[in-house]
Amino acid sequence: MSRSNRDASDVRWGWYCPRCDRKTRIRRDPSTETFRWECPDETCPAVGFGFISRRRARIALREYRDRQENVYR
Repeated sequence: MSRSNRDASDVRWGWYCPRCDRKTRIRRDPSTETFRWECPDETCPAVGFGFISRRRARIALREYRDRQENVYR
């Protein structure tokens, strides 16, 4: 399945940082009761937070990745 055909609700594929392509976790932030994702590479500034659901965090991560890919076209 190509990356462009993937749906944010499809949990079979992994989540990857839009900037450096490292595997990224989506997790619940216990202090705010919201969901967040952040790149595991400490030198990469990519992060998303404040999402009301895991699905919304996945969609935001996908949209960020799409924007990053279009920057270089």
